[in-house]
Amino acid sequence: MLKHFRATSSLGFVALLVLPFVAISAEKQRDWQTGKVLDTERSRYFAGTVSNGNTTGTAQANGSYGTYQGNTTTTSTPVYRMYQTFLIEGPTHAYLVQQRLRWKWSKPANLTVNGPVKFSVEKRKVFVVDEDGKEYEMEVVKKVLKQPNAQQ
Repeated sequence: MLKHFRATSSLGFVALLVLPFVAISAEKQRDWQTGKVLDTERSRYFAGTVSNGNTTGTAQANGSYGTYQGNTTTTSTPVYRMYQTFLIEGPTHAYLVQQRLRWKWSKPANLTVNGPVKFSVEKRKVFVVDEDGKEYEMEVVKKVLKQPNAQQ
């Protein structure tokens, strides 16, 4: 019984060591393309408000009835969603993509207008490698098929 336990635990230990390498090698390979950044723009959209209320007051009992005097203060803070939009031209399509900047300290992808960009398209997502070598996931807003030149 003890030998069986040792063999089983050894196999489990080896499986735990090999599992991360299998997961890394099983990572999906992207079909990278080279394109050109045609334009970029930052946008801010109103998403709503967050409210907070605070009530203070006093209650007085007078026999079988009572009175209440109170004051409520409410504060509202507007909430905005920030996006960086990029227009990327590839070999066959042009893509209008947007990157959501979730935090105040979030930085958009470091891309230069009229500069080259490495990107990969997967369904409604575009993955971009910026000039610093960081990979960003962006949402496709619009996809336009490029027309062949009349001279060709």
